[in-house]
Amino acid sequence: MSAMEESSWNLISDTRLSCEMEHRIPGFGKAVFYQQSGRPMGLKFISDFRYKKDLEVAFRSISASWKGVQTVADLAKLKSTGSHSMVSISSNAASFAYFELRQGYQPSLFFINDELGEQTVSVILSTVNFRAVDAPFSDCVARLYPDHFDDVKLARVQFDFDDEFPLPAEEERALARLLDYIKIDPDVSTILVSGHTDYKGSECYNETLSARRAWYVYDYLLQSGIAPAKLRIEFKGESAPLVNGKDDKSRARNRRVEVRLQK
Repeated sequence: MSAMEESSWNLISDTRLSCEMEHRIPGFGKAVFYQQSGRPMGLKFISDFRYKKDLEVAFRSISASWKGVQTVADLAKLKSTGSHSMVSISSNAASFAYFELRQGYQPSLFFINDELGEQTVSVILSTVNFRAVDAPFSDCVARLYPDHFDDVKLARVQFDFDDEFPLPAEEERALARLLDYIKIDPDVSTILVSGHTDYKGSECYNETLSARRAWYVYDYLLQSGIAPAKLRIEFKGESAPLVNGKDDKSRARNRRVEVRLQK
């Protein structure tokens, strides 16, 4: 029941990695539509109060009061978390809620707060001032990078038996997405290069071989424009197998260099 001038929508994040649009809700807190690179849209309701855990919450889209006919569409059934981040809406329901706002409908939470004597609580997203932020948010989403950090933070370069040089064009194939991602994420602080071998050969020889493999990939990253200050290197030899099998396929998977991004 807040005044129309209290309805505010603000774009609070606009990068290649994250888009966030915040809606302040007087008397409750805020709702945030968000989307990260390589991930679908989400919606979270953050309350200034801590409602108790496991309240049954209905998420519905309702027609605005000025429309002639009142309609209701159920979007999701939720449970409160007991924290200030009261509920999170899944990608399908969040995308549909965003679509409904564009059509002039009001996605809303409904629940009973029994701590205040069975009080029915309605938390309504207002369409007022929504369109002013809709276009910038949509433009941000369209510019999002295609990959998420979790999808590219680890790459593996494979090697042939007893070889310190990777299989033909292997480094380019394995590291292309990781190298592209580094260019747009300034929060990547460290790139760990870790050399490995299979179990064949002596422990001492395998540690040396894993070092030669790691240094090869290290040099490749330098030549690709990575700053030396971000690079760390380690040699594991045969001590950290990816798989424990003794067959040829397992051994081939263990002959590798792993490149891991860290923030």
